Amino acid sequence: MRGATRLRDQISTVRGATARIPAWTSGWRSAGFGAVVALCLLSFPGTGRAGEVASAPVVAASQPGSRQTADAWLRQLGVAARTLNYSGIFVTQHGAELSTSRLVHFVLPQGDFERIETLDGQRRVMAFLNDEVRTSWPDYHLMLIDDQPGRVGFPGLLKIHGGDVDRNYRLEPGDDARCAGYRCQVATIVPRDDLRWGYRLWALHDSHLLVKAQTINSAGRVVNQVAFTQLRLNVPPDRRLVQASMHPPAGYTVEKMQAVPVDLASQGWGLSAPVPGFRTVGAYRRSMTVGGKSSDVLQWLLSDGLASVSIFIQPAAGLSEPVPREQRVGGTLAVSRPVADSWVTVMGAVPERTLHRLSAAVVRIH
Repeated sequence: MRGATRLRDQISTVRGATARIPAWTSGWRSAGFGAVVALCLLSFPGTGRAGEVASAPVVAASQPGSRQTADAWLRQLGVAARTLNYSGIFVTQHGAELSTSRLVHFVLPQGDFERIETLDGQRRVMAFLNDEVRTSWPDYHLMLIDDQPGRVGFPGLLKIHGGDVDRNYRLEPGDDARCAGYRCQVATIVPRDDLRWGYRLWALHDSHLLVKAQTINSAGRVVNQVAFTQLRLNVPPDRRLVQASMHPPAGYTVEKMQAVPVDLASQGWGLSAPVPGFRTVGAYRRSMTVGGKSSDVLQWLLSDGLASVSIFIQPAAGLSEPVPREQRVGGTLAVSRPVADSWVTVMGAVPERTLHRLSAAVVRIH
């Protein structure tokens, strides 16, 4: 009961800090459309959760040229993000909102380790080892354990392979620039239609590690950005930090989020019409029990190869309070509507027209 009380207190605190983020955030409130959606989102890094990621072969380093594809260059950035040891401080900006975090990344014998700690606002530590993520709130002595297959976050970008990126985007090489004290090659990923945003990226010349990323709307304005302000390369792994990050200190309450892959059609959901460029890359039934009450939500993931969208679905009968039709979470819009006997919420780092189009297309198929 003490763990449930702490979790409810934590959810209440986070909800207040984020102006009542709606329940669909996979792990949100202690009852209803909540205990699953919010904590899921809160455990994801600033750029959010990705869909499936196919393994990318190591690509020889080269600068983006007029004949190079967006997919090929982004794969180079992804390889660098996974295979290098580095640490630094990065700043994320959504409109007027700024947040600062410390990041370390180590390649270990047991896999890919990353740790992200917020440096302002509510203290939160996210530790990733391969597909497992452990999110801790030290002020509340609380740890949430979740599985996130195919997670991609800054400084990695590419979500899926197989030509999706080049069908939806093209690469425009740019000039050199300095960022975090390093000489970088700048390139722009330009969308081929108005259903997705563009990206301006700064990557190191030698290793191709991404140092800065901006999301650009159709008017050329920056929607959001994330950038290292301090960066160290080839740092030796800190075994003690890894050990401490993956094991909760004495006195912590540990909650585990259950995520079970499901077949979307068997769950009775589909799209009445496809949205160009986006395809399903995963579906999960996520559940969590808090204070004896179970919260359950279906998370449906779509991607165009670079941008990703999550659709959260929960029976309306399980809601303890109304779901806002539209609400912003940081710089991201979430749109909700009732479909059959459920509430459907769509959110992602894409233009509003894309979210509304996807939302309108969600249907019960049986």
